[in-house]
Amino acid sequence: MDMHINQESKPSKLAAVFDDEQKAIDAKQTLVNVGHFKQQDIEVIQPKDRNTSKKIESEPKAIARFITRSHFIFGGVGLLVGLVIASAMVVSGPMMTQSSPLHTYIALAVVGTFVGLLFAGLLSLRPDHDPLINDTVTASRHNLWTLIVQTDGRKNLKKAHQLMNPTAVSVTETF
Repeated sequence: MDMHINQESKPSKLAAVFDDEQKAIDAKQTLVNVGHFKQQDIEVIQPKDRNTSKKIESEPKAIARFITRSHFIFGGVGLLVGLVIASAMVVSGPMMTQSSPLHTYIALAVVGTFVGLLFAGLLSLRPDHDPLINDTVTASRHNLWTLIVQTDGRKNLKKAHQLMNPTAVSVTETF
């Protein structure tokens, strides 16, 4: 069984903002020629681009699977943790929990599930993507060009950052 919750093939992203089209095209060529990135892993977002969201998050089905899986997994783990805590309290806890074990199990199972689902929701928000998305949308509105580079890990993300930093107006990356 595959235990990876996030099944995106390229979960790490970098956005490099440029003040003109030629710099963005040159930077893309640098990524391909020097950094050995694949053309399909690099998206160019031009000013006022109507496909910005598709270019930033290019794997919507993988993201939907991530959200669903994280909620099932963390909700289930929360349920189990709640039941284990309830069992411990019923066996050796306060008299109230020993006198009404059914209520104890129900209450802690619900609380455990709720906490697990809240944690899954926090992961699903992907707060590390907010700065990248905001910078890209703002750049597009201000007639700037943006390259979105999708990588499979931190090593390639750092390589892309080093290649883009000298010529880009700004560089933003995710975790």
